[in-house]
Amino acid sequence: MAKPGPAAGSEGARKIAEAHRGSHEHDKEGGFAANPSLAREAGRKGGETVKNRYGPTFYQSIGKKGGETVKRERGTEFYAEIGRKGGEMRGQRAATRREGSAADTSTSSAPTGRKRGRPAKKSE
Repeated sequence: MAKPGPAAGSEGARKIAEAHRGSHEHDKEGGFAANPSLAREAGRKGGETVKNRYGPTFYQSIGKKGGETVKRERGTEFYAEIGRKGGEMRGQRAATRREGSAADTSTSSAPTGRKRGRPAKKSE
């Protein structure tokens, strides 16, 4: 059974939505678009709730499923391509930092030697 009124996404539906916009009190408050910190807080609370309900491994499992889907749809070459792009950007940023530190040696702090990303696995 079809819903009454214009079809979703049609010109008539857009006209009705435009006429309605701003007619309620919550529309005047602005919501997430007007207050990005409100959206961050809502997202953080939602993420904590999901973690408490399903456990921390839930995010690992959905990430793995998503990665498998991307691999199936785009192929392994996609991962090689984004890895190359990431490596290029990292190299460019490092070169920029080197150039900046060479030009201003009096106030720059010495690099820590720490790499970003996952810590190295310890060999036993």
